[in-house]
Amino acid sequence: MILTEIMNKEKMITEPHPLVPELIKLSMMKRTILTLAALLSMVSAWSQTDEISKEQADKLNAITLKLMDQKRYDDAIKAKERELVILKSLYGETDSTYIKQFAFSAKLYYRNKQLAEAANVIEKAANLYAANVSNSDAMYACYLDNLSLYQLSINDYVKAAENCRKALTIYEKLGRNDYDLAVILMHMAEASHYIDKTSEAIKYEIRALIIIKKVYGEHSDEYLDELPYLHKYYTAINDEKNSKQVEDEIARLNKEKEEGIVDLPEPIIFKSAEDCREHNGDAFKCIEYYLTHKVSAPQINLAARYILNWSEASGDVNITIGKEIAPLASEKNPAYLVAYIASCSYVCLTENIKELDEEHFIQAIDILLQFYKPNSQLTGKVDLLENYLKLQEKGKLEKTLRKVFADDKK
Repeated sequence: MILTEIMNKEKMITEPHPLVPELIKLSMMKRTILTLAALLSMVSAWSQTDEISKEQADKLNAITLKLMDQKRYDDAIKAKERELVILKSLYGETDSTYIKQFAFSAKLYYRNKQLAEAANVIEKAANLYAANVSNSDAMYACYLDNLSLYQLSINDYVKAAENCRKALTIYEKLGRNDYDLAVILMHMAEASHYIDKTSEAIKYEIRALIIIKKVYGEHSDEYLDELPYLHKYYTAINDEKNSKQVEDEIARLNKEKEEGIVDLPEPIIFKSAEDCREHNGDAFKCIEYYLTHKVSAPQINLAARYILNWSEASGDVNITIGKEIAPLASEKNPAYLVAYIASCSYVCLTENIKELDEEHFIQAIDILLQFYKPNSQLTGKVDLLENYLKLQEKGKLEKTLRKVFADDKK
């Protein structure tokens, strides 16, 4: 699946990254980061040399991303332009490596409010891609969809609708019912609305919402952020009944979300490790919920059952319950045994490891303690975890945990 980032309903191609954001602040090694002044001087230096290499292009790409993070779009554009000069010299403008970065530069112009230039660049990139790589794959559909978005931003609604329809036709033939399809449908709905075809816009918007609900859930930010557009389209055609229904749905979902309701999968019995792997995303969603809520939360037991079923059958995590941790299983409230399993699973999935080493074991215990602190008043104190907290306050916990880990390995 092509990963997407939506900002002001903008779609971009990114490199693969972890499925969900980091939940718990973990200790991390310090990294040396180039200052902005140093980055800009590097761009200037490269512009004054004739020597070119893929390594230089990669460094300029990294600089571009850092400048983007700081919202220095003018400087990011300069860095990307220099990178494109290098890539064009190395590969030519018909190579996919060049085209990908050229298309990315359109995003920079869009972020820098140079909307017409963004549309111009992505159109050229789409044409290059169609002529030299493919005119029927997901990437080409994405470029056409981005083009339609940028054309919407400059009020070129007819062309926006035309290009979005092309993108939709291509992507539907791929048979993917994923979030990327939902994004294209959102843009198709918006374009249709602006060319006075709001009844069609409603059909596209409903299709998009069905996919978003399936992928993220009806209480997700993605779903709740998009639902008002359906309300807008119903209002535009004076459909008061459906407009009121959507308005009521938005109010209900926001109220439920404020009360802590999230969209968790129902517990299932996993038949194999392969079956578990297909549900790693659902498992992580339950882990995320469990570790960030109190034991009194309305769906805590639902999350716990899913975590236990998944971790028992999973081939992607191997959790050891050693002699030191074993007493958690005999506690009257099993909440902390589940929390230990969830903490270990969290670290394994985020770090892409099957089994914890010493450092990751220490991280997992730190997550467990963060769960324990706000819940201890509800469950009563647990001797093992109270002792860990005292050692943590004295700065002695890490040494103790290293010994625990070593003893479990004997």
